[in-house]
Amino acid sequence: MDAPPQHEAGSGVAAGPRPMSPGRERYPALDGARAVAAIGVLVTHVGLLSGYISRTPSVGPYLARLDVGVSVFFVLSGFLLYRPFVAARLRGLPPGDLATYARRRILRILPAYWVALTIIAFVLRAPAFEDPHSIVAHYLLLHVYDLDQLVGGPIQQAWTLSTEVAFYVFVPLWAWLMSRPGRTGRAQLRLEVGGLLVLLVGSTLANLALVGIGVSDSRFAQLGTWLPFRIGDFVPGMLLAVLTAWVAQRDLRLPRWVTGAGFAVACWVGALVAFWVVATRLDLPMFPTFTPSQAFAVRILYLIVAALLVAPAVLSARRGGLVGRVLANPVAVWLGLISYGIYIWHEAFQDVYLRWTGQPALAASFVGMMVVTVLASLAAGAASWYVIERPAMRVGARPPRRINGRGRRSEASEAN
Repeated sequence: MDAPPQHEAGSGVAAGPRPMSPGRERYPALDGARAVAAIGVLVTHVGLLSGYISRTPSVGPYLARLDVGVSVFFVLSGFLLYRPFVAARLRGLPPGDLATYARRRILRILPAYWVALTIIAFVLRAPAFEDPHSIVAHYLLLHVYDLDQLVGGPIQQAWTLSTEVAFYVFVPLWAWLMSRPGRTGRAQLRLEVGGLLVLLVGSTLANLALVGIGVSDSRFAQLGTWLPFRIGDFVPGMLLAVLTAWVAQRDLRLPRWVTGAGFAVACWVGALVAFWVVATRLDLPMFPTFTPSQAFAVRILYLIVAALLVAPAVLSARRGGLVGRVLANPVAVWLGLISYGIYIWHEAFQDVYLRWTGQPALAASFVGMMVVTVLASLAAGAASWYVIERPAMRVGARPPRRINGRGRRSEASEAN
């Protein structure tokens, strides 16, 4: 399990105690949260493939559950992608050009992924495609809809990208469903919160139904990559988007107990407790070969960890202090920026390490594999960001030029 990609709209914290403006903003503390998630996923995969997790029962259960970064990335996506829509709606503005939104999302995720997939599969062969028919499905991120292709492939963690793409499509549709003229502000707020709670409960009940009817482990794992069964992971971030947009639109101030360091500490302690429970109290196997009931319990606890990690990065970092020092320092922000490259490249370097050293999987050096994977992933992540992702994002951010009524070109306003 792994983490979906980052989003350019959300990485920053504005200075001062004033509430967030309704427009686009940056939240550097979210970059730090993204960095923590990406590094956690990398450590889990090195621990699994090297066999270190199985060899060290004292720390193995904790390392095995650092793939909680998956849920962190989904919560981040829920906040970053939904906030522009809800902020515009609460201000009575149109949501923006959907074509621009689609272009930005495509350019954010696909160019870097396609380059990585091509090099990993056909140059490094770490690993290569096993079945030619799967090539198109992986390039189009449709492989999660075929049970035979769910596990494996050159970038096995790309299942999260498929889920992410489905969420990209879902967000404007949900925003349209929530948009009806004539509602008062408080009526719209109640609808937003109520609708999102319905999504969360509905997704939970759908997963419980799968557990109840006794689907196989592999089928539950596959359906867990499909958005209807995974949408609950995005809801906490979407709720944060509604809250912050409402505060900004009403020019309100969040209470000091929310914006202070105490709130962040309380959230992070709660996240650590939930992580301890999922790591040590569920009698889970080291490898993520869970039964449906185990997988569902893990997902719920992971979501609690993710929500409690991200909430202070959104609500408390406005005032600087603890959250800013921990999650918005220059190193954390930079690691967050290159985290997508780390995400899509790191497992290939684990395979390369085994090939170069001749060590067998599950009996390899944890330290050696970790050093090679970290250094190579940092280099690949930086190259991906500076050479592919950032230039593609700049292209996506350019507003389209349209012909106005006088036959002259005019700049269209940019969507989120």
